[in-house]
Amino acid sequence: MAQITLQGNRWLVSGDITADHICDLLSESAALGNAQNVEIDLAEVSDVDTASISLMFEWLRQAHASKHKVTFANLPKNLLSLATLYGVLELIPQTSH
Repeated sequence: MAQITLQGNRWLVSGDITADHICDLLSESAALGNAQNVEIDLAEVSDVDTASISLMFEWLRQAHASKHKVTFANLPKNLLSLATLYGVLELIPQTSH
């Protein structure tokens, strides 16, 4: 099961970000509100599939529509591999810690 924990302007995502969990994560993220700048930390994500990339771009689209900023931190290696394979890694804004 995937979940999002709010910590200030950070969303700590944990669990699997797969097609089975995307709708739940979208609902959960909508309930968190719209902070001006959000960092989405994926350090605790265990499994991903191509739907995880779609979710990330949906979060980016929503932020752009609200004139807010979203960045991602601690992308798991399997997610980095998928994003690289699809040629979209450079479109994902990342923070470095």
